[in-house]
Formats: sequence, C-alpha cells, structure tokens
Amino acid sequence: MMNTKIPPELLEALSSRRGFSLLIRGAPGTGKTMLALEMIHLFGDANAVYLSTRVSPSSLYEQFPRLNECVPPVDVIDATKLYVSADIIPGIQSFPDTIYSRLGKIEKPATVVIDSWEAITAQIEREKEKIESLAAAVTELARHEEMNLILVSEKFGTTPTTLDYMVDGVVTLNRLTIDHRSARELELEKIRGVRINQPRYPFTLEGGRFQYIEPFKRKSAEKKIRIKPVQNTETHISTGSEEMDTILGGGFERGSFNVIEMGDDTSIWGYQAIVIHMLINSINQGNHCICIPCCGWDERHLRAQLLPFVSEEDYMKYMTVFEIGPAKRDYEISENVRFLESKSIELDWGAIRRFVSQLEPPVLTSIGTDMLEHPYQLKEKGKLGTMVKWLSCVMTDTRAAGNVVVLGVNPKLELCGELPHLSTTYLKLAELDTTVVLYGVRPATGLHCLKTIVADGSLKLGLTPYV
Repeated sequence: MMNTKIPPELLEALSSRRGFSLLIRGAPGTGKTMLALEMIHLFGDANAVYLSTRVSPSSLYEQFPRLNECVPPVDVIDATKLYVSADIIPGIQSFPDTIYSRLGKIEKPATVVIDSWEAITAQIEREKEKIESLAAAVTELARHEEMNLILVSEKFGTTPTTLDYMVDGVVTLNRLTIDHRSARELELEKIRGVRINQPRYPFTLEGGRFQYIEPFKRKSAEKKIRIKPVQNTETHISTGSEEMDTILGGGFERGSFNVIEMGDDTSIWGYQAIVIHMLINSINQGNHCICIPCCGWDERHLRAQLLPFVSEEDYMKYMTVFEIGPAKRDYEISENVRFLESKSIELDWGAIRRFVSQLEPPVLTSIGTDMLEHPYQLKEKGKLGTMVKWLSCVMTDTRAAGNVVVLGVNPKLELCGELPHLSTTYLKLAELDTTVVLYGVRPATGLHCLKTIVADGSLKLGLTPYV
C-alpha cells in the first residue's frame, strides 16, 4: 500500500474505483478543507473538481497554494456565483440543479469535492424532502459514475442526519486537549465495505498539509548501520535528535538533572526510544554512558538495541550497565555489567558516585526509576527520603562535572512526586490513539508526535508538531 497522509481505511475506500461518497464534518477550523485537498492530491486526475461555496477560487488558491501543485490542475468552480433561484428568475436552473447536472457531465474516474454541503442546500433548507432527494441523487450518481464524492459539512453532533445514512463513509474531525495543549483527532464513524482497524487517528496540519499520525512502532535494524552523531556543544549534550535538541534549546544542558515522565502504556516505548537514541549518540562520540534500565530491561536488551548502530568495541568501552539484584544469572553476564545488591541505598549509590567520578566527562547517566521502587522498598518509612538525598548528591556531582542525568519516572511511583521539582528539564510522554505524544513542562512546549525512523541506512528520532 502506498505511503500516504490519510488513514489506511480511507485510502482503501477511495482506491476502490467503485464509486464512494464520503462526508467530512467538524467545527470550523478543524481541518476539513485540508483533508479534502489531500484527497484531491492523492486521487486527483484530469477530472478532479473542487466546488467552493465559501470562498472564491482566488482566495482558495491564496489560502491553499498547494492546489497549484496538483497535476493536472484542479478544476475549481466558484460556486459562490451560482446562487440563482428558479423561483426568482423563471426558466433558470436552481443552484442544486446546476450542481447535479454538472456532476453528470464529468468524465470518470473523477474526484469531486463540494465544500460545503450546507451552502448548496441553503436556498431549499425549508424543503426537507427536496434536500433529501438531492442528497440521494448525488450519492447515487457517485456510485453509478464510479467517482469519489467528498462532501464537506459544518454540521456535527451526536444525532445522525439523513445524509449520514446515505453516504458510504463519515469522518468527523475534532479538537482535543492534553494538559492544556491542543491536538487534533480524526474519527472514522462509518466506512462502508472497509474494515475499520483503528477508529480514531490523531493528525496534524504541519506544513500546510493534512497528515495523520501512524501508530508508534518500535523499529529494529536488520543490518549494521553507522550513524553520524549529532555533536555535543560546549553548553549542551545532544539527545541524538536534531528536532528534540531544537525544542530543548540545544539538547540537555551540561550539568543538568532531567526527568521524563511516562505512563504504563505505549508511552514507555517512547521513553525507551529516547534513551536508546541518546546512548547511541553519546557512544558514537566517545562519551561514557551509565544505565540503570527500566523495568523489564537488562543489559541484553540494551545490547540488542545498540549494537546495530555502534561498534561492539565502543559498546564495551563506553557503556556500563548497573543491574539491581543478585549477581547470579542463568545466562552469561557481559563484562560491562555491575550489580547492586539493593541491601543498602547508601552503599549502592556511594558505589555509583565513585564509579562515575572516575570517568572523563561528559558522562550520560540514564536511570529507570521504576527499578528503584521495590528493591529499595521506598514505601517504607524514611526510605524515600534517603533515596532522594542520594539522588540529590548525584545531582550535585552532575553539575560539578558537567555530566547529564536522565531519569524515567511513572506517576504511580513514590519518586515521581519528588524528582520533577529538582530537574532542569521536565518532559512528559502520553499516549494518543496508539501514538506517543511528547511535550515539555520545563521548558514549556506544544505537543509533538514521537516517531522512530529506520530508513535509507540511517536512524532518526522524529518529532512532528501538532498544528
């Protein structure tokens, strides 16, 4: 299936060549026209027609210059000048009759957009039977002539209209908020003849185009890939993603203590992706890395994720993994693993501080704090305060040496309430319709879609703003 900017269910429906009528509805400004234009861009041909009832063609091209990119050019009809009623001037076709007769003359296959449906029916809005007859005739014409008919509507709500039942598909565009930040969502309410695998998709209008957000997928490389690192600067350690560095003002500040909050859902994959990119980038620059993996991970998982992108020699030289628990394992233990017995917070974290102090800065330390909660029994009286005290000592060491610490936290953890106010950077990860959303509390940022891309011999952690 081709790579497109609309959900796969819509792509399948509109690619059928059997004739399909689609109703796009939503409040003003939700992106309905953008979606309709994207469909013209994908399925437009010599018979692509855009009937604009709200703005003139010149204004439409000014607002959406990408119409000029369609090959061949889209036939934009200025429907704002067709408001002529047969009741006023006898013998002249009414607007609805004009539209219907025009559609009947279009050669197939064709993609036709009517924006908006309410403008067409405005002059006969008191005659419900005529409106329903027109809707039935237009949708039947789309099937008979095997055209894609896109109807844009400003009316939406919980009560279905007659038009909802007549068309083959209905999608609704909505605005929503995550922690007072705006996002957009497309809801597939009906797609006749197509299985709806995912009923809702987030989307963005970044760059002046409609773009749905694919579900977050963990990527793995099938062969060795050597990556050119994103270089650290005198003031910041790069995250390995130029886009993330940009929203953070250059990356993580040298000498900083940074918190990334995630949930128990898909967002934990986003946290793992961020950590992996940071470790790859640091190792490839010859910087030492320390990792206490989050729950469910150990050195074997890190090795599998890192070795396609770093040499084994560099991995062993610059990567040290601290695992909590007894040193005895039923598998071979790598030489770069050190064990913390978890019998004493003071002894274990004293050992970590001494080890890090012997390494040449900048050292990147990644800590999955969910691995600290149970082994160190932080719910017991006094234990949480002791752990915070030692993490504060680590923070002091980090600032003095110009190192960077990144801590992954979960809202359910005892530590989650203690660490954010100590951090230089505080990022949050959330799940939205199987995608991972990242945003900054400190620094404050908008919402971004997080995506790992392995393509063309490279690895990239991409961020797409929700616009």
